[in-house]
Amino acid sequence: MSKRASAAGVGRGAFGFLAEPYLVFLIFCGIGLGTVLFRQPERLALLWATLAILGLLYHSRSDVDLAFSLTNVERGAALGLVISVPVLAFLARPLAEFNERLYLTDSVVLLFYQVCFVAAPVEEYFFRGILQARKGSSAGLACYAATALLFFLPRAPLLAALLVFVAMGVLGIVYGYVCERYGLAAAISCHVVVGFVLQVAPSLIASIRAMLA
Repeated sequence: MSKRASAAGVGRGAFGFLAEPYLVFLIFCGIGLGTVLFRQPERLALLWATLAILGLLYHSRSDVDLAFSLTNVERGAALGLVISVPVLAFLARPLAEFNERLYLTDSVVLLFYQVCFVAAPVEEYFFRGILQARKGSSAGLACYAATALLFFLPRAPLLAALLVFVAMGVLGIVYGYVCERYGLAAAISCHVVVGFVLQVAPSLIASIRAMLA
């Protein structure tokens, strides 16, 4: 037996319980419930890091296909612009206030890193690349929407958390469609664009207005 095969066998033995996507999600939920008293920025960072680690451990047992191509990435980004720019055009100011209240930060840089460089790839990798691919689009969508409550309760008001639940449900349908049609990399690019336009750009615009005032 080769060293590579032996290492793979050890990995399967040590993390065999992670072969079930639903169990991986329940572990993630357990950590989320156990950290509700943490400050929101640190708690979100911990939850995304946990989801990334669990996703990578699952990947050690089963490959996740990115289906990467520049054409598909461009298609995902273009669709993200189409669905998000009209919302920004009419709701820039309310979105800025809403997002800053959710994330408990008014730092545009922090929002940018969290939304575009952390949340988008980590969430799409797990909810589309693993859950949707193994359990179907309905499972990926339901767990993704439910994560909104895990992320933002009890810090955010219940109504705000429910609004995010609905929004993530709608966006989950879009990301799931993009993933099925163009691949996981396209879903990630779509998520990055939507996140930037709807969560980062409103605060960026508000900051620019404040500097010019």
